[in-house]
Amino acid sequence: MTLRSRVLLLYLFIAVLVVILVGGLLPSTLQAQHLDAVSSESIVQLRHIDFALSNFLDEARYDVLELSMNPVVRTPDDARFTSFLNASEETFEYSITPSEQGIIDLFQGYQRSHPYVSSVYMGRENGAFVRSFPRARPTAYDPRDRPWYVLGRANPGQVVKTDPYRAVTTPDVNIGIVTALVDANGTVFGVVGADITLVNLTSYLTSVGRAGAGEMLLVDANGTVLAAQDPSLLFGDVETILGAHARAFLEEDEGVVVLEDRYLVYYTSPELGWKIGTYVPFDVIGQRVNDSIQNVLLFVVLALGLLIALTLLGLEYLVIRPLSSLTQVSRQIAETGDLDQDIRVAGPGEIATLGQSFRAMVEKIGTEERGRREALAELQAHRDNLELVVAERTRDLALAKEQAESADRLKSAFLATMSHELRTPLNSIIGFSGILLQELAGPLNPEQRKQLGMVYDSSEHLLALINDVLDISKIEAGEFTLADESVSIPAVVTMAVATVRPLAERKGLAIELAVDPEAGEVRGDRRRIEQVFLNLLSNAVKFTDQGHVRVECSRQGDHVVTSIGDTGIGISENDLDRLFRPFSQVDTGLTRQYEGTGLGLSISKKLVEMMGGTIEVESEVGRGSTFSVRLPADGGSLGYSVKLAPNLLLQ
Repeated sequence: MTLRSRVLLLYLFIAVLVVILVGGLLPSTLQAQHLDAVSSESIVQLRHIDFALSNFLDEARYDVLELSMNPVVRTPDDARFTSFLNASEETFEYSITPSEQGIIDLFQGYQRSHPYVSSVYMGRENGAFVRSFPRARPTAYDPRDRPWYVLGRANPGQVVKTDPYRAVTTPDVNIGIVTALVDANGTVFGVVGADITLVNLTSYLTSVGRAGAGEMLLVDANGTVLAAQDPSLLFGDVETILGAHARAFLEEDEGVVVLEDRYLVYYTSPELGWKIGTYVPFDVIGQRVNDSIQNVLLFVVLALGLLIALTLLGLEYLVIRPLSSLTQVSRQIAETGDLDQDIRVAGPGEIATLGQSFRAMVEKIGTEERGRREALAELQAHRDNLELVVAERTRDLALAKEQAESADRLKSAFLATMSHELRTPLNSIIGFSGILLQELAGPLNPEQRKQLGMVYDSSEHLLALINDVLDISKIEAGEFTLADESVSIPAVVTMAVATVRPLAERKGLAIELAVDPEAGEVRGDRRRIEQVFLNLLSNAVKFTDQGHVRVECSRQGDHVVTSIGDTGIGISENDLDRLFRPFSQVDTGLTRQYEGTGLGLSISKKLVEMMGGTIEVESEVGRGSTFSVRLPADGGSLGYSVKLAPNLLLQ
């Protein structure tokens, strides 16, 4: 078996071992990560469901309040209204007056237009009871003793929600929305209410939507099940579902409960105090974990394959070729008897030792033959050696150049890809932070608003950084595109100054604007020209603590020149050379005062040069700086290519 084959088998064994180890260790880590991700997604959806449920109950409160204010309902003539105080199922008969029938018609109309309302009713202080539809069983019934009436009478002037209670003549469990009827003297003369059964509440939650497409669970603050897919669980204790986890479920505002075959992700409504939960099956998390493991293992296999290929390539150059060279020299000596052979072995360790030993042996044999040919042989050896060294160095330089260009392309492609991948979750963070700051998911206290504001601002800052990295990567890769259009420089400069002016005013700086309206237009990309001016103006404001920033724009021959000057800290002559280098800043070190990535000026310079212009800078430490942007005036198409060669961009 050849050396090459042995090394290949060794690396294959190592690759298989690495894949097995990675596949064994990843599941536990990915399980927790994906559970956190799914729970976070589910809680966000539960917040939206809570918002819809709260609105649903608020609408019920407004409707009941509107019913209580209807003159038909507030009629004081209730002496002949239906009463069940002494009713008997065998002898009771309805005797409804026209006034009471008007109230019944009003209640029926409301119930029919609100499918999740199971009953609309009114009780009076004389014991009368009017209902949208007849009772299932006309048994003895005193509304004044019922929880809904007691609660409404105790809170005059308010629309209140009752705790869940069982109906008298049906197996339903209801939640009542009630309000007291109060006369002009402030005396309560009745209570109006509407019931929502727990079955209807479950149907409403299903119609609103299911977080993660799983089953929903609604529990009040006391642990009573208000809504569930299984009707047998309604009005039961949540402990029958969660067992030992029930206490933590009721005490924590949100979290995840691990059950036998699934997870329960829950969230507490700030307004209602109810727990809203959704079930997530184990196989949902398992599928995500499996997908992630497959992706990771794919990348690991590709990386190991690349490593094996590179190793075999290095082995070819460092071991196999030197040994072949040594073998060839020994064969030539044996066949021709010529001892004047160039024995050079460019290999490490034992290979070099072997070459040295072989060389010493040949030299010892050829000692008697050197004589008069020694000088000539030495000269010939030097000449041959020089040619070989030159050839070898030429190959090395070509290889190094190719590797450097390949690494640069890989780096640019990697930065571009990662910038795209990072922007997607950042946009999600910015979007969700904005939703929370708008209080769409509920009110925020000052500390929460402060923290969310910091998250939002940091995300915006990081997104701007990623956009800069993406721009510089595209430019260096020769993939950057520019529009070829006519651009009014006075209009662009005026817009850029208006954008930066609030930042300057916060620092107490004045921005002086002197723009010649006749400066004219240039050919280029309007958005990128505006980006250049915004970068220069932002830097001028950032590095100026007192004084002013002055912007001038005029036509100078075949160019339009825009200068931006400040009275800031200035730049030393030694630092001007590295001012436009990527990721380079004048103020460096851990204690630097001014933040930034050092990409703005580099991108600006490259953009201007791509449009046929230049950026020049004049500066004096302590007195300020002036940046001048010179762009060719509009004279037709620029004629530049939308994709420029990398060697042009990196000059």
